Amino acid sequence: MKLIKVTLVFSLLALVFVAQTEAQNPIWEKWLACNRIGTKALGSLLRETIPTVRNLLNCIDYNPPTDIGNSYLSKLKLYYELLKRGALDKTQCLIVPLKESVRLL
Repeated sequence: MKLIKVTLVFSLLALVFVAQTEAQNPIWEKWLACNRIGTKALGSLLRETIPTVRNLLNCIDYNPPTDIGNSYLSKLKLYYELLKRGALDKTQCLIVPLKESVRLL
């Protein structure tokens, strides 16, 4: 008897879930369409950004250390050194990436 009650409760929950899913189907379709557009935009942005960053690193003659570890502090120090060299030591190297950023936007 308990098995029949449990089965009945689960089948009612399944019916409610199916009805709710069908009602939310247009919402999911809109969300997936928006997600596809965002994914394509992000892909094209990355495709253009990687060569620009590579050119920046070549311009400022930056060679990162081989073993930086996994800590946040070591990565933060690495990014700080990169930005310091780009912004203070060789400012002319930042002009091309900024122009590329403006062109992409």
